[in-house]
Amino acid sequence: MSIRLLQVAMCFGFSTAAWAQSSALLEGARVHRAGLAPVARAELEQCEVLKPTPCPSRERLSLLTGVLLLADGEATDAVKQLTAVKAPKGLEAFHGWYLGEAQSWSVSRSAAVKTLQKAKASAPPWLQRRIELRSAELWLDLGQAAKAKPILEAIDDPGPEVMFTRSLARQATGDLAGAKADWQTIYVRFPTHPHAGLAASLLELTEKRPVALTFENSLKRAQAQLGAGATTSTLETLKTLAYPAGSTGEVLAKQKAKVALLSGQALLLQGKDPEAFAELERALADGAPAVVAEAMMIKARRLMRVGDHVAARAAFQAVDTQFPTDWNADEAGYFAAWLLLGLNDDGAAADAFEAFEARHAKSRRRDEARWFRAFALYRAHQYSKSRQVLSSLVADFPRSSLVPQAKYWAARSAQLDAPSSDAGVPIDFAKEYAEVASAFSGTFYSLLATERLKALGLDVTAPFEAVTPKSLPSKNPSALVLATELAKAGLLRDANEEVQRALGQVGADEALSFGHALQAINEFGAAHALAARSLWGAVYTLKQPEAVALMYPQAYRPSVEQYSAEAGIDTGLAWAIMRRESAFKPEVSSAADARGLMQIIPPTAKAIAAEMKLSAPDPDELYSPATNIQFGTWYLAALTKRLGHVALTAAAYNAGPSAVIRWVNQRGALPLDEWVEHIPYKETRGYVKQVVADVFIYRQLYGHGAQGFSFTLPAPKAEGVAF
Repeated sequence: MSIRLLQVAMCFGFSTAAWAQSSALLEGARVHRAGLAPVARAELEQCEVLKPTPCPSRERLSLLTGVLLLADGEATDAVKQLTAVKAPKGLEAFHGWYLGEAQSWSVSRSAAVKTLQKAKASAPPWLQRRIELRSAELWLDLGQAAKAKPILEAIDDPGPEVMFTRSLARQATGDLAGAKADWQTIYVRFPTHPHAGLAASLLELTEKRPVALTFENSLKRAQAQLGAGATTSTLETLKTLAYPAGSTGEVLAKQKAKVALLSGQALLLQGKDPEAFAELERALADGAPAVVAEAMMIKARRLMRVGDHVAARAAFQAVDTQFPTDWNADEAGYFAAWLLLGLNDDGAAADAFEAFEARHAKSRRRDEARWFRAFALYRAHQYSKSRQVLSSLVADFPRSSLVPQAKYWAARSAQLDAPSSDAGVPIDFAKEYAEVASAFSGTFYSLLATERLKALGLDVTAPFEAVTPKSLPSKNPSALVLATELAKAGLLRDANEEVQRALGQVGADEALSFGHALQAINEFGAAHALAARSLWGAVYTLKQPEAVALMYPQAYRPSVEQYSAEAGIDTGLAWAIMRRESAFKPEVSSAADARGLMQIIPPTAKAIAAEMKLSAPDPDELYSPATNIQFGTWYLAALTKRLGHVALTAAAYNAGPSAVIRWVNQRGALPLDEWVEHIPYKETRGYVKQVVADVFIYRQLYGHGAQGFSFTLPAPKAEGVAF
């Protein structure tokens, strides 16, 4: 082994006595870290030099080295590596796939097609589809469009890349009309995609004139740009669109109203409210009923967002009364009532929600309206009436997700109304709390009911016992053999693809053993999804420890325990946040570019790194479980230090510390259960409820004890984390 490669290997932290891929190499492969190929080569050379006969991981290391070389753009070296060592047993199709890709970029496309077609024979279905598409692209490059076209035509609902390739195949085989249709679709439906510009250029070349869209297609293009957040492009498209020839009078006015509606939306996204409202007023003045209703809703939502609840309520009411058959009317009526809660007019809110139910008898929001009607009565200290409404919610909507909270607040109303009775019979609210605690284990309301019982001096049985799973079969289910081999080879994204395929074949009787086999290869997200799909009763009704361990896993335990200890927080809090943010899937990202297990956005990571006196991580490193957990646990500790209560920490992780401090300043005198129900963001309310419940479940399950929490909220510290 060369001294240089040995130094590189040691820098990445693997033992020179090891004959398998190091954890650092596998972790780097997971996040597609650049520059890993020398590390893989070092491990491979170590395997060769120190090997017994034979070195057991030689083929796997060679395959991973070739894949990493290809990822670094070293296609020629990748071909040499992949042809020098045979494929690992069982992974011949994947070896062929990556060799074919490397050949396509270096040796020859003809050789690549032959390699890929050979690999296809033993590939799983999802890899076969990938091979077919890549072969079609290569055949097109080789001038064999007739071979490529049938494959491309058979793909349902293709994305812009496939559609563009299909357009070239159509053009090459004489189907110019089909090619032009594809180019126009790309230009209209995917205007922000890189191929949109190419599609436009090809349209102009074939039609020998600038691209000309109909009025409706121009609107569709602008809507697609708006959906992608390209507000400047949206406004440019709207300014240059051509109205249909002959449009005059009322017809032209309605067309202009559609344009004004989109312009108003784009301007709102740019924060230009005065200009946006002016455009919306144009839509209101001349639009068709559907356009007017939509413009009024957009304006109402904006007014609600900026805190002008009086004006927002008036706008919502107008939609509900003027356009009762429009699909917006349901939401408008609901928010017109809901805003009265923000205006602290509880009596009017209760009446408004009752009227909403009568007016929208088929609304999907009827159970929510019933809940808020009851809560408005509760806030007005009309506990008996509130209880009656809550009881009707349970009776009329027995499958609603709001049943646990309705039952909890019915018991709480009875407690506050003591001496209270139903039809002259005294209410045993302690018994009702016990029923909530038992029947809805795993929920926030079970936890609240448990704490209320403790405050009454009553004994409470923990909903879950400490997890000590029985020994499960160590043999992998046959459906997971390929995924396991891919994971061992470091082809972790391919392993995930194979896991998703295998999940579709798992029956309920296999879910338990299959889930634990998934955990054994660090597929905690897939195991959790399987438990949620197939083991709900085993977890929450039977309380089966093996099933509970899948629903509430100790995912990435070494990193969680290490970094939680360093930050000084409960591991249960880290796992609870992880469960809610990503469901234990390290590769996920959000529309806001939050990444990884604890969904950290790169700017937040940069700010955390500055506080920790570390170099800011590359954004892609946030997909690394260890890095993500290190930064996430530090942030949780900082929030906890400033806010002092697990519920406030959870709320701040979702909505930011500034918002939470504002809410505590406004309503911090309320007990915790009421304060949470007053959180103005529905998403944050649900987030806090799940995270707080999960924290205490983790404490019960893994030996930390189910310590209680205070219903009294502390005052946040003046100094501390503010991002």
